Amino acid sequence: WTFTLTFVNLGTDQSDNENASMNIDIYLQKTKILTLTDYVISQYTGTQGENGLYYHDSSLANGAGDNSYRYAGASESVSNFVCFGSTTSPCPEDNLYRIIGVFEDKVKLIKYDYANSNLLGTDGDYSDSSTPNSSYYKGSLTSINTYYWNNKAANKASNEWSTSLLNKINLNTNYLNNIGTTWSNLIEDATWKVSGHSTSSVTPSEMYTAEITNATKTYGPSDGTSKIGLMYVSDYGFAASPSAWTMNLSYNSGNGYGSNAVRSVNWMYMGHYEWTMAPYSSSSYNVFGLSSSGYVSSNNELYGYGSRPVLYLKSSVLYDGGLGTKDSPITLVV
Repeated sequence: WTFTLTFVNLGTDQSDNENASMNIDIYLQKTKILTLTDYVISQYTGTQGENGLYYHDSSLANGAGDNSYRYAGASESVSNFVCFGSTTSPCPEDNLYRIIGVFEDKVKLIKYDYANSNLLGTDGDYSDSSTPNSSYYKGSLTSINTYYWNNKAANKASNEWSTSLLNKINLNTNYLNNIGTTWSNLIEDATWKVSGHSTSSVTPSEMYTAEITNATKTYGPSDGTSKIGLMYVSDYGFAASPSAWTMNLSYNSGNGYGSNAVRSVNWMYMGHYEWTMAPYSSSSYNVFGLSSSGYVSSNNELYGYGSRPVLYLKSSVLYDGGLGTKDSPITLVV
């Protein structure tokens, strides 16, 4: 292959370009090189639900209406696994993530299983360890490290994400340091909506309206490093099949998100107590979390729960290969 570099004559002095050099990588492959964003969107055929993808435009019943592409359905039928943080094959289970969807032009990932102290550390808002309930838990960890949502900050503990040490130390310092700069450089510095809702007895779209559309509080780059967050409650709600989107996110006599009927069709459900990003807006101290059986409730931020880091990849991140299954996860160009 011969590549020719041409300096365009701009009608101005180009002497500074004499003897100039550059260092670039050129990728050649059989198929067109795609960004991960383009690859995910290409899996949407125009028929809602094919390949596990739903396009949340204004015509999708009970959806978010934000023009996002989101995966939804039973775990085994949704091929949205990504290997992140490792180039080893097969991908180590601790490096498996799943795609929540595409938001604007960025792919949003959530760690497949809970993050332990090897990633999040034992400082910050570290609490303890717990043994998952085998009746519900779907992962392979024998012990899950737990973290307070906001307990050890110097000021009075509250459900303010801006003061949380889980946010500032465990997620946005320890985690980024432990995955290394090669991988952390692929992550977008995001602005997170941290207003929440006054109840979990709502549908996913109702939660989305309060949590995202009508958010009055945000946490972004101007507040400090904000690459890593947690799932939104609405992310969890919309990860279930559309048949659940008219149901209550709280437990409701076997007909809500705490029922097996919904758990079995929600790929994001992992079966252990864990935190979400959303404060309970009717209190200064409570935060929404998931129970081991899958329903959403408000809990004191002083409880120790599991955490799964959530992040947005930069729109320039390239798709390298993989089918998106657990055994053949999507790989990225690094």
